[in-house]
Amino acid sequence: MATTIVPATGAPGSPATPTTAAKAMTQINPGPIRTFLKDHETLLIVCILVVFVWFSYGKIADVIAEHDNKVLQAQKLVTDADAKAAVQLQAVVKQDAENLATITAQKDAANAQLAQANAALSTALAARQKTDATLPLPELAARWQVLVPSATPVATTSGVAVSASGAVATVVALEQIQPLKDQLANETTAKANDDVMLTAANKSITDLNSQVAGVTKLDTDHQAQCKDEKKVLVAQARKSKRRWFIAGYVAGFISRQLIKTETGF
Repeated sequence: MATTIVPATGAPGSPATPTTAAKAMTQINPGPIRTFLKDHETLLIVCILVVFVWFSYGKIADVIAEHDNKVLQAQKLVTDADAKAAVQLQAVVKQDAENLATITAQKDAANAQLAQANAALSTALAARQKTDATLPLPELAARWQVLVPSATPVATTSGVAVSASGAVATVVALEQIQPLKDQLANETTAKANDDVMLTAANKSITDLNSQVAGVTKLDTDHQAQCKDEKKVLVAQARKSKRRWFIAGYVAGFISRQLIKTETGF
């Protein structure tokens, strides 16, 4: 009777078991992912470096954009404050102009009245002097007594204590005193009125200069704000372009790999 010899598992020349065959196939034919990684190792490293640099640049750009946005917000606060100050100053200037117009009208009317009063005083003085020149001696002495009580002139049958011409000249001269005092008081009041108007005018000029300076500063702030807004918009546009570029690159890369997988090209 013939004896059948069964070769030992794994012996030389014996058929390979399924496990051994699978290991051998794995060593001979590595998976497609591993093959792809080995074949495109340099490309993948470059892509990783590009992505790293790209995202680093994006991070830096985001930091710059955030800084520009903070500068913009601060500039907006300054601009808004200047705009409010300009509006308030405009109201002050308007009120100053109205006050100046009111004061000017009032003081002009008062000065006109004072001028009329001075003219009336001058007319009355001329009339009084003319009357004094023709007064009889007793009335002349009485008038003298009114104007200069300390003189105590006494009228006599032949005249007064002074000569007639001297008495007339004295009384005529004395008549000027009180009108001149009144005129001086009126002129003093007129000057005070002019000083009030001058003060109001100076305040109006000062406020107008402040308004011009405020408008100039506001214009400068607006220009600075426009520059900051432009920086923010440019940063936002760059960020949007980066996002779309990354999305397009990833979509193109995936599509390329799918096409190569499906077609073998």
